[in-house]
Amino acid sequence: MKIILIGTLLFAVVTCGVIYFVFNKPHRYPASEISIQISSEELFKSYETNEAEANMLYLDKVLEVSGKIIEITSNQDHVPIIVLETENTFFGVRCTMQNSPLKEVKGETITIRGICTGYLSDVIITNAIVNTKN
Repeated sequence: MKIILIGTLLFAVVTCGVIYFVFNKPHRYPASEISIQISSEELFKSYETNEAEANMLYLDKVLEVSGKIIEITSNQDHVPIIVLETENTFFGVRCTMQNSPLKEVKGETITIRGICTGYLSDVIITNAIVNTKN
């Protein structure tokens, strides 16, 4: 009986520790990490052609994506989103920004640095910043 009680208590402590560390892990800052440079068209075509292979190359990695702005919107939390142009007329590379873009306008070509989180019709980049080191 004591062994079962000790095992259960140990399991509970380990579980609480894992939960604590998962919810309190530090945020990633793309500006301070090594990045992969790619154009918005190349990135989108890679995902459109072979999503599994593109995930192995880009998923959860910091990317520096260059492309032409086709749309600037904001999400439900009023966080700015910049969509970069691709060959596909309906979808693009959707970049959720860390802060509001300074002076970016539709049609301008920029480089955005952020973390790739996958492909859902658009390629999704989060925690993005406008790269000023062009």
